[in-house]
Amino acid sequence: MSIVIGVAAIVALVSLVAGISASISHSLESIGPTTLYMTPTQSHIFTAADMAEIESLPYVANVIPIISFNANLSEAGSESTVTVYGIMNYSIASAIGGINLYSGRSYNDTTTPYALVGYDIAFPTTSQSMPSVALNQPLYLQGLGASGRSITVIPLGILNQYGSSAFVSPDSSIFIPLQAAESITNKYSYTILLVKAMNTSTVNQLYSLLENIYGNSARIISIQEIASTISSITGSLGILLGAVAGISLLVAGISILSIMMVSVTERAHEIGILKSIGFRRRDVVFLFLSEAIIIGFAGGIIGVALGAGGAYALPGLLSAGAGSHQSAPTPAIAKGGGGSRSFGRGVGAFGSSSSSQQSTSALSFTPSVSPGLAIMAIMIAIVVSVCASMYPAWKASTIDPIKALRSE
Repeated sequence: MSIVIGVAAIVALVSLVAGISASISHSLESIGPTTLYMTPTQSHIFTAADMAEIESLPYVANVIPIISFNANLSEAGSESTVTVYGIMNYSIASAIGGINLYSGRSYNDTTTPYALVGYDIAFPTTSQSMPSVALNQPLYLQGLGASGRSITVIPLGILNQYGSSAFVSPDSSIFIPLQAAESITNKYSYTILLVKAMNTSTVNQLYSLLENIYGNSARIISIQEIASTISSITGSLGILLGAVAGISLLVAGISILSIMMVSVTERAHEIGILKSIGFRRRDVVFLFLSEAIIIGFAGGIIGVALGAGGAYALPGLLSAGAGSHQSAPTPAIAKGGGGSRSFGRGVGAFGSSSSSQQSTSALSFTPSVSPGLAIMAIMIAIVVSVCASMYPAWKASTIDPIKALRSE
């Protein structure tokens, strides 16, 4: 049983870390390794002139402007904050890794505030009784800016569920045309610039060039650098958690040693008979080590099965505990995201979501139980079992057959 628990702990923890790493990497890769995100500091704003200057730089393939602001959804006495992104239609895929629609269609670039609504806004986590988000029908947002004035957007489509995302959270955001966002906010400056390098080999040069130009006036994030950092961190975390889980295998080894020693004492007469009919010392050692291999192999197989099952069940249990939503037959207005996050050099995120939606996104991953991990776990179980049984096996091989037969 101790072998089973040890192997299950290793498989569950390592596969969970691998799943989280794969989910984050997939999110980053879908956005593109050539992407740089820029946000201005309080002492600077991004204008059309900044866009033109950046587009003229070497290594730049494209520059995408984005306007983001917060607004409130107020319905049936309940109020929630959402983040609205003004972005050109063809640029949405670059920001969230592709347009995946649950229903409806995307908008065209126009001054009319047509919208794409995130899945968590259409399908709430906290209430099933709130009015639905009806396509092509007005959706009212309130409390925009200091004036607190109201705006109206017209949902044309509902995005499918995206799960975890590196920067903007599609599930808890509303997307409208850039021109409409400019008209609504009465501002023609941008809160985010999405800069695409020509290829992966020029990302670092472009990053350095933008840093030299803007200095402390802008914060810059390199997707490539983040992906490399995350891969390194999750790799180290996987090793650490695997080592922690390996402590249970050490306990298992001590348990097997104790059981084998008791077995040698109880089977002394049997060992004496075997040696009296011609078994040599190495034959007795081989007998006990064979039993250890069987114990390790069987325990490893069962442990892998339990660990894999636990790894796949845990995200669902945590999501349920965090208030994860269930698909509803009718879309409904739900609580959306909170305030914007700030950028940091090399780390950070833009976009926002409420705590419940952050939890949902963070838990939207699939554990990765690879054949290599399963084989490694089984081999470790066998090695621990054999190592723990070596001394008892040697002890059994040194038993005097005459004394052993008399002991009965």
